[in-house]
Amino acid sequence: MPVNNDQDELLDLTILTYLKKLGPEYAKLLAIRLGLSLEESRKRLQSLEERGLIKRVERRIVKYYHRRRKSVKHRNHTYYELTREGEFFLRQVRKKIDINFDIEYPNR
Repeated sequence: MPVNNDQDELLDLTILTYLKKLGPEYAKLLAIRLGLSLEESRKRLQSLEERGLIKRVERRIVKYYHRRRKSVKHRNHTYYELTREGEFFLRQVRKKIDINFDIEYPNR
């Protein structure tokens, strides 16, 4: 599924970078942290999933170890994480254009 426009593409790259840097996340929290509506967050996640760049992680506890803290994600959400294709895509884009999103682990 092709990306609709430059704004959607930039948002997709932001989401992919977020998932690469901070690990699996669910749609609502991703929306809050990136300043999106829940509907827009779900739409972008669905688009990225259809393109094979992310995958759902459902019905199991997701453990993710960040450099600064250990984080355990719970079963009551559907999390999304990068696929190998997503990581490759992100690497290729970074080679072509200089993108550096300032994404830090949020305070809880």
